[in-house]
Amino acid sequence: MNPAASAPHSGTVFILNTPILTAFGEWRFEPLAIDQAKAIIRLGFVSAVGHAASAQFLTLQLGVEVPVNRVAIEMQPGDQAVVLRLQGRLPEGKVLTEDEMKALPFELGLLTRS
Repeated sequence: MNPAASAPHSGTVFILNTPILTAFGEWRFEPLAIDQAKAIIRLGFVSAVGHAASAQFLTLQLGVEVPVNRVAIEMQPGDQAVVLRLQGRLPEGKVLTEDEMKALPFELGLLTRS
């Protein structure tokens, strides 16, 4: 399935720097290409990216300013999130620099709450 080509979206679009289920419910998490992510956020989004290096990295990848916004969110049915997923587990308490972010393998995902 191509997430960017699915039915029109009616909820809020978030950008997250980690995959997280914010409430009980039904969820779908699918791989997302950068071009698809750009299409999903083109009409606006709410950043819930809490780390400066992640926000800067996503800004470079997505071509739009992704502000640091360390807030707790609760996705509602119909909401979606473009999610940065680092491939690998960081040591406890590790905060990455921008250069360290660029060196890590990553993928984007689309998290949808049904």
